[in-house]
Formats: sequence, structure tokens, C-alpha cells
Amino acid sequence: MQAFPSGFRFGTATSATQVEGHCTTTDWHAFAKKGLVKNRDTPDVACDSWNRWREDVALQRGLGLNAARLSIEWGRVEPEPGIFDRTAIDRYREILGAHLDAGLRPMVTLHHFTLPAWMAERGGLLSADLPARMARFAVEMVRALGDLCREWITVNEPNVLAANAYILGLWPPGIRDPRSAVVAHHRLLEAHVAMYRALHESDTRGDLALGVAYHLRVTHPRDPRRRADRIAAQVFARVFNDSFANAVCTGDLLGPLDPLIGLFGAFRPSEAKGTQDFVGLNYYSRDLVTFDPRRAGELFIPRFVAEGAEVSDLGWEIYPDGLEAVLEEWSRRSGGLPVYVTENGVADAHDTHRPRFLVRHLGRVARAIANGVDVRGYYHWSLLDNFEWAEGYEPRFGLVEVDFRTQERKVRESGRLYARIAQAGAIDEETWGRLGD
Repeated sequence: MQAFPSGFRFGTATSATQVEGHCTTTDWHAFAKKGLVKNRDTPDVACDSWNRWREDVALQRGLGLNAARLSIEWGRVEPEPGIFDRTAIDRYREILGAHLDAGLRPMVTLHHFTLPAWMAERGGLLSADLPARMARFAVEMVRALGDLCREWITVNEPNVLAANAYILGLWPPGIRDPRSAVVAHHRLLEAHVAMYRALHESDTRGDLALGVAYHLRVTHPRDPRRRADRIAAQVFARVFNDSFANAVCTGDLLGPLDPLIGLFGAFRPSEAKGTQDFVGLNYYSRDLVTFDPRRAGELFIPRFVAEGAEVSDLGWEIYPDGLEAVLEEWSRRSGGLPVYVTENGVADAHDTHRPRFLVRHLGRVARAIANGVDVRGYYHWSLLDNFEWAEGYEPRFGLVEVDFRTQERKVRESGRLYARIAQAGAIDEETWGRLGD
């Protein structure tokens, strides 16, 4: 029996652009319209959740869940600089209220990858005024919605956003320039700190909780006997995995490079220390890395999957031990703050891996809790099949299958399994014996 504490949050995670549809005022809308997404897919309709949100809330209630993570579309509520759409904000109030009525405690993400089109035109993540504008947006949202939600994520996976936008060039603005990636990463850290401070300064109740949803992978050398591979693993972990989270925990972003980063603006990474009330942790996989001087496009550190490993439809290794490892590591690094698994899921169109994936990863969460880690909740990615950024609609992450032609929703077997675990607050012995380790 793998049991969870009373009150543990079993939820799902979604993001606005990926499920809502019907928003034309974002950088991702413009990017997709250029045909730059796989199969020329666009988020124009997505899961139509902007209209079908009652159905989606009912699905979660029917699964017996008690929590939900969702996001606000910045470009929808502030389609022009300083002009907030009260009709859109009222819709978000309805959505959050319905979650509460259904027994689903909301956690809301303020920035989940997308920017208003006007912000993109001003330089996007590279703009010097990004932090101030994100802080203003954050205060406006919490002022309007804070009575319905007290736990907020400032930014989601800043390392992934900076890398995909400015190193791989797969996301808007689709540029390959490592220097811009460093600047973008730094701007997002500054924006997080500005949001954290502004929100706490404006909080009159004193119970607002803020954090970051970090994307944390496990990184191992492809050949542990090779010194270059061991160093490559350390560098990749320090620069990609750990830097943003480490800055929020300790004030150290990139170590000796921090004074140079400061030349891009007045903000010093040391100011980020302690700007979180909980740790949000997105975990999917691990990387085996090597040093290869021929792979400049990957900054000389290409990534691989272990030979013979079980993989998702996207080719990502399924590696449950990594979740326990990052839970324990970042609980320790943060000084024992509460931790939430804000995303964990698998691309699996036929639902062949997901049942075992769920049980094994939840088992690692239970074990981390038994070892003293203060894990408060688990949000599975995702409730619905959705628009998966540059990959379009091909990857299927949903506990609920979506027919994008008819918008019909159908709960998968893995969704029913998750419902049984959530309702029992435990993984029973039969299920663990069948699907666990």
C-alpha cells in the first residue's frame, strides 16, 4: 500500500493557450499562423475550453479530484498595453468559481510561455520593461481573482522557454542566438522577482503563496567512465536544469557569470534569493549527455536516451526514479519548503504506458513523503489532449482523450485509474503489484 497524507492534492494541469482556443492576441497565435507548427496546426480552437469549461470542470469532479492547475492568458485579458478586458476577467472568475464549487482547489499560473502580441512587438522576453509589465499584470489578476485563488505560479519553465525560443528556435520568436537566451532567462528571473514582490506588497490578507513551476530533469553522463561526459552532465545540469531554481533558492544564477549578466540591466540575480513560498516541480524524463565538439547547435552537449529504455511517443525516457531524486534534492535546496509536483505526464496516444507511468511516479512521490519531503500535491499533465506547442496536436498527454474534430471527450483507462487512486488517497496493493515496481 502506497498511502498519501490526508488532504493531499490530486489534480491535473492545463494551460490557457493549449486548451482554451479563440484568442488572436498572442505571440503564439501569430507564430502558428506562419505555418511554423507541426502539421501547420494552430491553437485557434484547441480544446475549445473557453466555451466548454463547464464540461471540463465536470470531468474533473467526476474523477474525484480535489485540485486543478490552470493559467491566465495574458494576451486575452490585456489585449492592448494597460487596457484590461473585464469580460475576459469575468469569465475567469466564473471558471475559478466553478472549480471551487466542484471541490477543486485552484492553482493559477500567470505566465505559461505566451506573451501578448504587443509585448512581443516591444521585444518580448528581451524587453527591459518586461518585468514591470508582468508585475502590473500579476497585481491586476490577483486583485481581480485573488479571493478565489491563493496559490499562484509566477512563471512556468523559464529555462524551457528561453531554450526553445532562442537556442533551438522552435518557439516564438524563432531565433537561434545563445546570447539572447541568456538575456531572456535573466529577464524572466527579474520578472519573477518583480511579480513576487509586487504581489506580496499588495496582499492585505497575508496568506498569498507564490512559486515557480521549474522544469527539472535528471542528467547523467552517457559514459560515466569518460571524464568529458561527466563534466558535460555537470555543466548541463548547472546551466539548464538548475540555474533559475538555484537563483531563487540561493541568489546564484550562473555563478561567476552573474556579474556579466548584470551588465544587461540593473537587476542582480542575488535579489531572487528567497522569492518563493513553495516549490513547483515539473518532471518528465532524464537525459544522458556527452561532450561532442561537432555539435555546436546543441552547445556541444547532445542528449540521448538510455539504450533499451521505455519511452513515450515523443521518445522521452520514462524514468520514475528521477522524480523522487528531484523532490528530495529541491526540498533540501529550498530549505524544506512545501513542494508540489506541478506537472508530470507522458505522451501516450494508445494509453499503453500511462497507467504504469502514473502508478510508478505516484509511488515515488509517496516514498519521498515517507522520507520527510513535504510534498503537498500532484498535478498530472494533462487533463486533456491538447495543443502541444511546436508539436501541434500529435502528442497525446491527456487522461481524457479529445477528438479535435468533434471536441468529444472520453476518459481513458488511465484517467479512471487516477480517479481510483485519488478517491482512495492511496495505491492499493493489487494495483501496486500489477503496475508498480
